[in-house]
Amino acid sequence: MHVIDLIRNKLKWKLMIVISALILFVVTIIGTVSYWQTSRTIKRDVQRLSNQVLKQANLNLERYFKGYSQGFLLISLSPDLEKWLQVEKENMLDSVLYYQKINDVYVQPFLYQYPEILSLTLYNTNGNEISRTFRNGFKRNYKFTESGLDAFLNDNYTVDVRWSRDYLDYKGDEVEIPVITMVKKLRYGQHTGYLKIDIDLDPALRIVNELEIGDKGYGFISDSAGRIIAHPDESLITARMPEELIAGMGNRANGSFFREDTHEFVLFRSMDSSDWRTVVVVPYHEFASSIYFIRKFTAIVAAAALFCSILLAIGISASFTKRIAKLRKIIKNTARGKFDVKADIGGTDEVAELGMAYNAMLEDLDNTVNALAETKVAQQKAILSALQSQIDSHFLYNTLESINSLAALSGHTQIEQTTIALSKMLRYTSDYKGTVVPVEDEIRHLSNYLDIMKIRMGDDLEYVLDIDSRCLSGFCLKAIMQPIVENSMKHTEVPMDTPLRVWITVGFAVYDNTEYLVIRVVDNGQGFRKEKLEEIAGHIRQINISPLHHQHANIGLLNIHFRLKMYYPHDTHTGIVLGNADRGSGAAVEIRFPFQTHAKQEVSADVLQRNHCG
Repeated sequence: MHVIDLIRNKLKWKLMIVISALILFVVTIIGTVSYWQTSRTIKRDVQRLSNQVLKQANLNLERYFKGYSQGFLLISLSPDLEKWLQVEKENMLDSVLYYQKINDVYVQPFLYQYPEILSLTLYNTNGNEISRTFRNGFKRNYKFTESGLDAFLNDNYTVDVRWSRDYLDYKGDEVEIPVITMVKKLRYGQHTGYLKIDIDLDPALRIVNELEIGDKGYGFISDSAGRIIAHPDESLITARMPEELIAGMGNRANGSFFREDTHEFVLFRSMDSSDWRTVVVVPYHEFASSIYFIRKFTAIVAAAALFCSILLAIGISASFTKRIAKLRKIIKNTARGKFDVKADIGGTDEVAELGMAYNAMLEDLDNTVNALAETKVAQQKAILSALQSQIDSHFLYNTLESINSLAALSGHTQIEQTTIALSKMLRYTSDYKGTVVPVEDEIRHLSNYLDIMKIRMGDDLEYVLDIDSRCLSGFCLKAIMQPIVENSMKHTEVPMDTPLRVWITVGFAVYDNTEYLVIRVVDNGQGFRKEKLEEIAGHIRQINISPLHHQHANIGLLNIHFRLKMYYPHDTHTGIVLGNADRGSGAAVEIRFPFQTHAKQEVSADVLQRNHCG
């Protein structure tokens, strides 16, 4: 009872118990949920990754074997092969001639596509036989009927993996290598023969060697009977799988299971075109090490946090509980209207800072009231300034309309056209309600600018505006075309007595199956200098990496690229592309962005507004 009363009556002990229990509870919950969720996620990710690896391996293997089977079948249906089967053993000349035709028409294209084919053998029951190797040599006196292929002769078509001792290495020594042997029984009338090819197992072994999940995971290929077809350890090829693996797979085409005896996670997937299965074996510790670490780390953190919380509660509760009570009393007096009461709280911790903050609050109250009044005055001035700016804009529009009317009365057509175009441009650029506009409006804005420049420059300016009418139904960022054309006119130098020519095309292009709207501006000037191109290209790369952290010094081209990247943040093809014209002179600037027939929700509108007129 003494302990319970002590806890009940002392804030220090209450704090110690509450803090310790809270920390222990939070750490336990977080650790348990994290351990459980991480375990599920890791197991699910391992299974998903393994299934993806198996699926890709099966696709690669089936691509190889379908190609082998198709080529093999094509050779077996050759009319010349039918004739070859009818040749007697003594007629070697006809045998060679027919084989040569088969080789030229069928075998060579097959070899060109699949260079891993080791040999081809033709044999008929007349005793006629032709064998040819394409990489390794055959051993001396090689015979089809004496090469251990008796089991292949009983079926019409057989595919198997075996260890063959029929070949020689480059030194002429006999070698034993794993091969895929395909044998087909051929019958034409009364004549019977066999077509055999041996295929190097290397492509399948390369695919198997890529079936690695983690440091100790591995993969292999087996048939439905449990015999290993391909394995990173070549000594296991044609060996039988462990019975535990065979039992775990059973008759299922696809699936997974946990092997208790070796603590391995096994996933397998069957091929559609054969009875072979690709298998991935992942040791449990490969993906469980992180789970064990989280469990151990959580336990250590919980124990350390509990210990530290007890020490902290004991150490600090006594230092501020008394001062908290004092501060509480002073605040109550303040609530009764005694604003001149100052809190005298000793110490240097948070409680002391709270007392000082209370005193500062009282001292700054008058300053806050005064600052609020000044803010109201400044806000009123800002409103008046905005009204005045609006009045000035309307005054400017009205003045331009007056000039237009006077020009019309005086018959000054060019002045009339210029003021109308300028008025439309000002109204377009001063409307900041939206940063996305129809392409048709943007082109109309560009046309007004070109009309003004044509009036100003006369015969010194020639331009072509070529627009795909389907583009007009799209949407784009506001004010991205006119600055590019203006930049071309301001910085392009042309020879004396040569007019400035600008070609503007608006059309379409397709990148990664997505239709993009492409605006291309080309002039007949000197083009970009190499150093300038490299400088701007470097800025563009930096904007692509981190748009908001790049200072582009108010360069018009970079501002437009920045705005495009902010509006299409995940599109790698969107932006500005700089270069020189294909004909050898003149700058070429392209703007690319996805073609959209509706304005999507604007992003980073405040950033786009700031850079609108950069």
